[in-house]
Amino acid sequence: MSGQVMRAMAVDALGGVDRLALRELPRPEPAADEVLIRVATVGINRQDLITMVGRFPNPHLRLPHVPGIDPAGSVEDVGADVTRVAVGDRVVVKPPISCGVCELCLAGEDDACPDLRSVGVHRQGGLAEYVAVPERNVFRIPAGVTFGEATVFAHSFPVALTLLRRVGVTERDTLLVPGASGSVGSAIVQLASVIGARVVAAVGGRAHADIVGQLDPFAVIDYVETPTFSSLVRELVPGGVTVHVETSSDPALWTESLACLARRGRVAVIGAHAGPVVQLDLNWLFRQRASIVGCSGSNLAAFGDALELLGEGRLTVPIDQVVSLTEAPAAYRRLMGRDHHGKTIVDLALTT
Repeated sequence: MSGQVMRAMAVDALGGVDRLALRELPRPEPAADEVLIRVATVGINRQDLITMVGRFPNPHLRLPHVPGIDPAGSVEDVGADVTRVAVGDRVVVKPPISCGVCELCLAGEDDACPDLRSVGVHRQGGLAEYVAVPERNVFRIPAGVTFGEATVFAHSFPVALTLLRRVGVTERDTLLVPGASGSVGSAIVQLASVIGARVVAAVGGRAHADIVGQLDPFAVIDYVETPTFSSLVRELVPGGVTVHVETSSDPALWTESLACLARRGRVAVIGAHAGPVVQLDLNWLFRQRASIVGCSGSNLAAFGDALELLGEGRLTVPIDQVVSLTEAPAAYRRLMGRDHHGKTIVDLALTT
């Protein structure tokens, strides 16, 4: 440690947002291959809620723990072996950290690294004035992109592009994306459109439909208004959608979505917060010649490529609300409900 201190939002025990409080913690010192970032912005994410509750075993977590998976800011210091970035550079962090040496990492499939660890989950995160991360997970922010936009981008868009590549989406595909107003869902809508594919965006409620409609998908369906929407999708796409992206694992949405799938269609599962248990008729699966793929996280190549698209102005990042560090607990509680469109970010420059 450097001997210096910093302000951070941290939990002193597992137990959720109620354990989150402003604390004074030692400022990290970068290891030889690490970059110390003075944090400008960081997102309020569901992953933070899962980590703070302790839903899954996490032997790497050390208390007090600082959440925050997607910080962006300026390079404050670098380790002795760092060569790609320099003090003063504007950077954003790729949350999942791979080992870099296993067979999957060497094949460019680092999102599936068996030793994968994430900023803000297995190690200290960015809900603080400073965070230290490995150099390979630090990317320069393109000119014209703000810190806040980079933070909103960091988790959702690279994950979306990794998924689309995993299932081989091309301009010949038509996708069904329930939860299209969420951070990952809206990223999939935009990136699929960049590829040239058609997207049927499905959302829960008119307000969400209006927002997603601004992304200009092929069609928008409100599954609150039309719970049994498969017949409507079949009218729009008579042969069925070739790709269904499952973002929540809601049992009712899952059943309706599978009824929309074309023969030899692909299902990409990227979330399970409304499940995780759903029904699957294996007779239907093999007779439909369908395939189901699990997708999680992003790889380094997708992060860099998606960041380039952001810099070119081809992607729109949905920022719902900007709050101060001390307002983070209230923002997490708001995230537990549905009263938001886009992502809430913490701006470390704000005071309350």
